[in-house]
Amino acid sequence: MPGTDAIEVAQRLRDALMAGDVDAVGALYHEDMVGWRNIDGRELNRRQMLKIVAVLASDVKDLRYEEVRVAPTPSGYVQQHVLRATAPDGRPVECPACLVVEVVDGQIHRLDEYMDAAALAPLLG
Repeated sequence: MPGTDAIEVAQRLRDALMAGDVDAVGALYHEDMVGWRNIDGRELNRRQMLKIVAVLASDVKDLRYEEVRVAPTPSGYVQQHVLRATAPDGRPVECPACLVVEVVDGQIHRLDEYMDAAALAPLLG
């Protein structure tokens, strides 16, 4: 069942991000992966996306995804969640978010991320 594969990818991505495991995230990202963020409207390549993951892993404490809802789609999955963490300066972060993810052969080919820039301010500097 294609949806099951995508749901497993979603779980593995959350687990890797919360563990700060950049290599595990990299294994889930397709070589030609594209990430888009609503906060700046930019499309980022795999290397750029992994750089963000590395910064999160090294600078952000207690990163977690809570209130997670995942629904399979014909091309992957949609995930709604609340990202919670502690910013490098100690401020709490609480940001509702939505991911629209395209999965190809068990890897993330495209990830569109919708987040509230104001809620992310402690992480954005």
